[in-house]
Amino acid sequence: MAGRRLEEFREGEVIRHAITRTATEADDVRFPVQTVARNPTLFGAVAAEVQPVEAVRDIRDLDGLAAESRVAVRDGFAGKLAIHPAQVPVINRGFQPFDEEASTARRAVAADPVDPAAGVAALDGAMIDMPHLKRSRLILQRAGIPA
Repeated sequence: MAGRRLEEFREGEVIRHAITRTATEADDVRFPVQTVARNPTLFGAVAAEVQPVEAVRDIRDLDGLAAESRVAVRDGFAGKLAIHPAQVPVINRGFQPFDEEASTARRAVAADPVDPAAGVAALDGAMIDMPHLKRSRLILQRAGIPA
C-alpha cells in the first residue's frame, strides 16, 4: 500500500510531452511511447492502491475529451484531470457507467455467494469471482447505486 501522502497517481504528462507529440496533435493516434508512459502509471497506481488518474486534454476539444474519457474508464482509470470548468461535465459523463454495465454489475453483486469460502458464483452461465465483484462494486459506486 502507498504511503499516507500518496492519494493519486497520474500519467506522466511532462515526460510524455517531452518525448513525443500529444494525441491531439496527432489526430488522436496514441504513439507507442505514450502507451509506454501510460501503462506503468495505471499499473503502479493499482499496485499502490491509489486512484489512477488520466492526463489532461486540450480544452478546445470537448468531443475528443468525451471519447478519451470513455477509453480511460475502459482501460481502468478512476478519473481524468480537467484544466477548465467546461471539461468537468464532459469527463463526468464519460466516466458514468452505461445502463447495461450498471445492470450487469448489480446482478453480479447480487450473485455474490453468501458463503465467502465458496469464492465463486455464476452469472449468465459464466463464473464470477472476487475481481469481477470488485469491478462490479466500482461500477455501481460510479453510477451512484448502493452495492
